[in-house]
Amino acid sequence: MFHRIRFVRLSVLAGRVAPAIALFIVSAAMLYRVPVRAGSRTLGFGRPVIVDQQRVTGEPSIAIDSQDRIYVSAPFGFSTTASYVWRSTDHGGSFHLVPGNLSPYGKPNVTCVGGGDSSLAVDTANRLYFVDLQGLTDVSNSVSSDQGATWLSTCNAANNAGVDRPWITAFGDPQNGGALYQTVDQVGQCIGACAQNLGQVGSNIVEITRSQDGVTFTPLPAQQIEPDGIVSGIVTDSTGGVYIAHTGLVDASGNLIGGSDANGNDNAVVVVRFPNGYSSVTATPLLSGKTLCQAQPSTCTTSIVYRAPLDTNGNSTVTVGQDFSPIAIDRDGNLYLTWSQAAVDSTGNVSSSSQIYMAVSADHGVHWGPPVQVTAATPTLETNVFPWITAGDAGRIDIVWYGTPTLGSCPGQPCGSSAIQAHWFVMMAQSLNAIVKGLPNPSPSFTTTPVSEISNHDGAICTMGIGCSTGGDRGLLDFLSVTAGLQGEANVVWADAVNRNVVDGTSSALIAFNRQTAGASLYASVGQVSGLAPASGSASGSPDAFYSADGTTTAASTNLVIQSASVTMPDSKHYRFSITVQDLSTLAASATLGGTDAVWLLRWEVPDPNGAGHTYFAAMESDGGAAPSFFDGETSSINTTHGKFLTYPPAHTIQGSYLATSPGTITLTVPVADVGGNSKATLYSITGLTVTQGTASSTGDTIFNQIDATRPFDFTP
Repeated sequence: MFHRIRFVRLSVLAGRVAPAIALFIVSAAMLYRVPVRAGSRTLGFGRPVIVDQQRVTGEPSIAIDSQDRIYVSAPFGFSTTASYVWRSTDHGGSFHLVPGNLSPYGKPNVTCVGGGDSSLAVDTANRLYFVDLQGLTDVSNSVSSDQGATWLSTCNAANNAGVDRPWITAFGDPQNGGALYQTVDQVGQCIGACAQNLGQVGSNIVEITRSQDGVTFTPLPAQQIEPDGIVSGIVTDSTGGVYIAHTGLVDASGNLIGGSDANGNDNAVVVVRFPNGYSSVTATPLLSGKTLCQAQPSTCTTSIVYRAPLDTNGNSTVTVGQDFSPIAIDRDGNLYLTWSQAAVDSTGNVSSSSQIYMAVSADHGVHWGPPVQVTAATPTLETNVFPWITAGDAGRIDIVWYGTPTLGSCPGQPCGSSAIQAHWFVMMAQSLNAIVKGLPNPSPSFTTTPVSEISNHDGAICTMGIGCSTGGDRGLLDFLSVTAGLQGEANVVWADAVNRNVVDGTSSALIAFNRQTAGASLYASVGQVSGLAPASGSASGSPDAFYSADGTTTAASTNLVIQSASVTMPDSKHYRFSITVQDLSTLAASATLGGTDAVWLLRWEVPDPNGAGHTYFAAMESDGGAAPSFFDGETSSINTTHGKFLTYPPAHTIQGSYLATSPGTITLTVPVADVGGNSKATLYSITGLTVTQGTASSTGDTIFNQIDATRPFDFTP
């Protein structure tokens, strides 16, 4: 979570505070929505699903197994030592924390501390692997063979004094001839022979290790490879080859000379190739001034995918990465890299727009095609950061990122969210011809579309990890993710900060998910993706109605099983929300469902021209089965170092009623004045929920347990 520590002159970065992202001005005509949808008619997404309605985090990872179970993870921060893993078994319609979570904090039931960075992988046997960073010390790894109900774990998967940003990938079945690979950055100072011979005191060193069971890793300590700026991902091909992407500093001759320049900028993206995989039990010391690939060329080679010129002082003329350069591989073994790039001035500050690029290799990373500017297809978006990529059949790729329309002027980054108004959007570009006749296409075509319906963030995005502690909004953390589903559809997760819960200049984001419902599949045999049409006015409940914790899932009582939810507007001053549940003959909730207080809740988002937006709600609550109360309001937050949980405190008593029948319907009449006051506003991602909690909402700072949820739907008056 708090990675991107470049130990190369961190104090310089803290003083200059990042070659990070300028803020953007959005006109009233552009507000909330991307003004140009280049070629988007053939791509479609559903309504965004909020993965968790309370837990504040960012940089989500996603993995999907062969049964279309969708897993999402995200870190909760060093201050909590926890991270989250969620699971959807209804094709992304709703999510619960995996059964092995420890309520309310969500970390799988293991003893290791964590909360720094998390990542996921699944193997061909549908085992789930989870990695968590222990506060820049070590890495903990866990594996589950029962979809997250129980876990085997190790608290020592790197055996180094200081590591950062773990990534994992599974080749086949690690327990049957395959392997789980992990790469990390060693950041606890490169010392001894490494420092003497590589001259990289203080730089990151990218490393690799391997496991056959998900908890036993060799070698320990992990094998050092070479200096880098930040490690960006790891993939395997069908024959077991392994590829690691990272950023770095490369000289005019193509030699890797360090992790970054004196300004903290990278000028290159790099791939380390292990064509035959990696299986050493004992780490090889890096001696004689050589990287691992120089010392053992039969083991690995380093390919410079792209490098920008250095100036006369040896500093980069661009910043590459901002933060990562993610890697993907298609079914034919073609490799793809993507990154954000901007020109910088002599002091290392960004001096141009930030654009997304892609490079392609058709020979397993030996040679790479020229960089292609992906965001040429979205010319109205001048600052674009945090790209992520997934691939299907040869040449078929999806790239997602955060983009904002017009360039502002904030050279002293980060600027702070109130300096200039900025609205960001989750974007996707799809290409079906990145490979042509077996070679990288120098001019592939892209179809682009927004993934989020409305702006997901307002204000600055800081891109320098814990260097952002000197200022700037890092509430989204450092990346979003996309992966191809079973039908070749894009599945996207991102940080959604459409609320007013900003703490010390940092936004409070929840994790959102969306699945492609129309347009081309990444698998040619599928052709066109087909999914449910986006819902408006009403939506049905999910078949997944249960309490998930302590290693089990407990089926919901019938009064917490939602059949449908809807909204109408009987007059210009009121909304009328309805929730129909299976049986309302009793309002009592069982303690086996996480609490004896029950809440039937609807939440929705409304954009704001002068800020991030608002999350409003209306609810009926019964404490211990007693007569219900009816209320509405806007989210608040539980705060420590930043927002940790969103809460739903009653702000206004409203008119409400329910039918104690089977099925039973709850009706909530909400004054428009209570929830923004704009009778013409569109309500986005309305979601009906049933939850349990141990204390009444009126006591404040209440954390609840989600039991059931509807599909999200919109309402336009």
